Amino acid sequence: MRIDWLEDLVALLDNGGVVEAARARNITQPAFSRRIKALEEVLGFDLIDRSVKPSGPTRTLRDHREQVRQVATELRQLLSVMRNEQKTGARQMIIASQHAITTSLGTAIVTSASERSKAHIRLRSANLAECEALLATGQADISLTYRSKEDDAGATPEFLSEVVVGEDTLLPVCGAAYARKLMWGFHNGSLKVVGYPADVFLGTILARHVLVHLERTCSLDVVAETALTPAALQLSKSGLGVAWVPEALARPELDQGDMVDLRGELGCVEMELVARRRAVTRHAAVLEFWSSLVDMTGLPGSEERAAEA
Repeated sequence: MRIDWLEDLVALLDNGGVVEAARARNITQPAFSRRIKALEEVLGFDLIDRSVKPSGPTRTLRDHREQVRQVATELRQLLSVMRNEQKTGARQMIIASQHAITTSLGTAIVTSASERSKAHIRLRSANLAECEALLATGQADISLTYRSKEDDAGATPEFLSEVVVGEDTLLPVCGAAYARKLMWGFHNGSLKVVGYPADVFLGTILARHVLVHLERTCSLDVVAETALTPAALQLSKSGLGVAWVPEALARPELDQGDMVDLRGELGCVEMELVARRRAVTRHAAVLEFWSSLVDMTGLPGSEERAAEA
């Protein structure tokens, strides 16, 4: 698929009609129509609904609007990366980061390490399973994921090296204006909670290390669920319920007095932020970035585990 074909489809979808799309692409309407017709012949189905006036994208094309946009965006990014690699001779390094880390500690860690290594980085935000899969299949060079300190870390696979690059706490917070009311409910046997789905990492460790204990003393009323920690933070700030979020994410709100930390009564989960890479790599930028990560940790037990490259 040529990039100009995808750009034509995006223009058609964004503008709703052939005339407007041609204007957006800075070509004449007949020339734009000929390009779409040629693409239809290649694909074997209609892209323009010519049964109505003015003509516009078919329902089939409209139904796949987001996928077309995503493919166009990814192809533009790929071409940009390839041009940069050819120009500089340096391959892009891809870091897969858990969503919760991307919005808290991860950005600062990546920024600090990249300033030292001068690496060209693409940060991909994903859930835990996706991060692990991206690293294992070679679609990511380094992963950044959380791990509960209370859980057995287990043996690091032989094909991976890992280092602890930070620590964080999954702590309960709520809007300062609503803390008294929410805690009154807790002391009277019921706690409103903004939770996470059971199949996401934070939902799993929260249920295992905190909620199971709270359920022995009160009734938990899960008033909302979200897989995104920034959304959980905002919902708890609005007084909907107590949410457990990474301290690094909540710290600005806590320091400003807009939210309160309730870990003393409700419990928390201490976590490690773990970086992993494949133990054998010839990518110089990855090794340089990894060395920066190791140097900046300064944490007990931050030594590399598994074989060195």
